[in-house]
Amino acid sequence: MKHITALTLTTLLAATGLAQTAAAPAAAPVSYDLTAGYDSEYYYRGLWFSNQNAWYNIGASKKLSDKTTVNALAYYTSSNDIRSQYQELDLGASVAYDAGFATLTAGYTHFFFFNGYLGNKNVPGNAGSQSFASELFLSAAKTVGPVNVTATYAYDLYIDAGYAELAADKSFTLNDSTSLVLKAAAGYSIGGYYTAFSTANGQNIGTESTWTHVLLSASLPIALSKTATLTPYVSYNMSGSGREESNVGSISLGADDDQLFFGFSLKAVF
Repeated sequence: MKHITALTLTTLLAATGLAQTAAAPAAAPVSYDLTAGYDSEYYYRGLWFSNQNAWYNIGASKKLSDKTTVNALAYYTSSNDIRSQYQELDLGASVAYDAGFATLTAGYTHFFFFNGYLGNKNVPGNAGSQSFASELFLSAAKTVGPVNVTATYAYDLYIDAGYAELAADKSFTLNDSTSLVLKAAAGYSIGGYYTAFSTANGQNIGTESTWTHVLLSASLPIALSKTATLTPYVSYNMSGSGREESNVGSISLGADDDQLFFGFSLKAVF
């Protein structure tokens, strides 16, 4: 009787295909996020660009496996200060891989500067100002004790120079919906990563390898719902030798050697 029961069960499994293969897992869906924000000053890698910026970001990600995720983004920022005249659009894609010892991410970003790299394309004599850039980047992120540490290297294909950054952040839970995140980052120019600019057309003429900046930041992510997060922040940018000349030279426009600035973002995940 046991033999007949086992034989019958095997026959049924074979007929339904379950004896050979388990049901294939459903493919991971693509997740999307939409973010809108405001920056009182727009600093990128320690270099001041403009004031009173409104910005928007659309992101998409998809897990290819337990260890691999692909990401894409479109980011746009525009100054609302007539002195700045700055607009930028970034389009990027990356692949993240959990290697166990760290999460490794490799990617590419293309930058469009609609009014020139320094927002000065329409100023007489600056018609040749840089209008785009593209870069390849690699980062490694790892949690060390209670601190998240990220090391990044980016290579700018337009100016043939590199940028390295080391950042660390720590999150403190305040309540069920709110956290305090403290972050510090330091950047370094390799081979003149936008460290000096021509007074004739705003093109990069930097050649030195030097520290660019140190950034200290505190943010307060507040979960408004399961899918929406409001994050106000305050940051302090301290220019290194690779940023002092440019940032001090733009004081009349709103920049400074060392500067406190603030902003917020509202992010929704779908």
